[in-house]
Amino acid sequence: MMVNSAMRSFEEQWQRRSIGLIGTAGPIQSLQEQAMRRFVNLGLPSARDESWRNTSLRQLAASHFGDALDVPCAPRLEPIEISWLAASDIPTIIMVNGYPQLAWLDRSVLNGVSISTIKDIAKTRPGYLINLLEPLSDLEQRRWLLLNSALFVDGLHLKITAKINTPVLIIHVSSGNARDGVNAPISNYPRVIIESAKNSSATVIEHHVGASQQSVFSNSVSHLDVEDNAKIQHYRIFSTDANTSHIDSLDIRLGRDSHCQQFTMILGGGLVRTNLEAELNQPGAALENYSLLVGRASRHIDCVNIVRHNARNTTSKQTARAVASDESRVIINSKVVVEVGAQHSESQQSCRGLLLSPKAEIDTRPQLEIHTDEVKCAHGATTGRLDPDMLFYMLSRGLDRNTAQSLLVYAFLGDVLTNMSVVGVRSAIENVLIGQLPNSQLLREFQ
Repeated sequence: MMVNSAMRSFEEQWQRRSIGLIGTAGPIQSLQEQAMRRFVNLGLPSARDESWRNTSLRQLAASHFGDALDVPCAPRLEPIEISWLAASDIPTIIMVNGYPQLAWLDRSVLNGVSISTIKDIAKTRPGYLINLLEPLSDLEQRRWLLLNSALFVDGLHLKITAKINTPVLIIHVSSGNARDGVNAPISNYPRVIIESAKNSSATVIEHHVGASQQSVFSNSVSHLDVEDNAKIQHYRIFSTDANTSHIDSLDIRLGRDSHCQQFTMILGGGLVRTNLEAELNQPGAALENYSLLVGRASRHIDCVNIVRHNARNTTSKQTARAVASDESRVIINSKVVVEVGAQHSESQQSCRGLLLSPKAEIDTRPQLEIHTDEVKCAHGATTGRLDPDMLFYMLSRGLDRNTAQSLLVYAFLGDVLTNMSVVGVRSAIENVLIGQLPNSQLLREFQ
């Protein structure tokens, strides 16, 4: 296997962490060592890997990444200055380069949520942490989770034990200089573990932003463990700059009669690859996943969702809407697997793309893999330009062409936006989204 600059830098980072990645030798160090060894054996993906055939990592492979430092935010910097989602009435946790900055948090407004750093859990309950990090997998689509497992130094753990009415905002900031030089590309490995106890409910928002002058590679992982009768609404929102390459992995495990509503919003970044793997493990488990993917300039977006129905009477719904302008490219791969014994499962996949320029590209590929009988599964995918009949209808009602086109584009994304129950978050996302669409000034008049 050819060793490239990125792989050499990852191995060098591992060597610097060889005495317990999160300050603890023993079983945790052994697990992380296994993760690194497995990642090295897999190497970086290429076009020969099925799920990477439309996304090239050539530029990333040629980069030598230094460690992002644990740089606290400036003392006078308010959360609202870091994230356009921050508001005074939303409890906010800031993570800089994967390191939690819990000094910003007012814990008094979060009754029913236990918040810890992963480093603290590693010191006090290492066996508990190992159970959360396992199992490791050699599947090619899990390689980036392996790298995160090997190289993360700290992270955030939330334990939700009650019905929480106030959303929790986690702001992930990529910031500061690398140890290897002021101008060197940097890499960071954010890790978030969220456990929803039985009968609990909460909304957790993760917002990824950038505050660095150099190129950044962010390899983030979030894990949602939703127990029986629990409900969680989860957002992951990406609005970094064009210098950022971001690969994010989201694992969801659903218990009996649990419900997860998940939103993936890509509104920034240069190269953004999101992976979602959901396991519906008990009867009554339900997942709703909504993806809103906005390609502009030369942005490259690759969205991969895999949902496994492992038990009877489980339901899943995936709705993806993508718009691509300029020379951008958007890829949507969604797959539903219904395992043996998962009778009476229901799933729907709807992937739709809208091309706004001749050089833009959208690829959609919904898939079904069914290993049992008595299920209801459907999928559909369309990609094209604005509906000429609908455009003609609006023109015939007196609207000018620019206004009609702008409204049709905005309405196209409504299948995702209308399902957001947090009004402030939806409004903030709409404002940023409109700014990235053609004729944004016209859209703001109709907002």
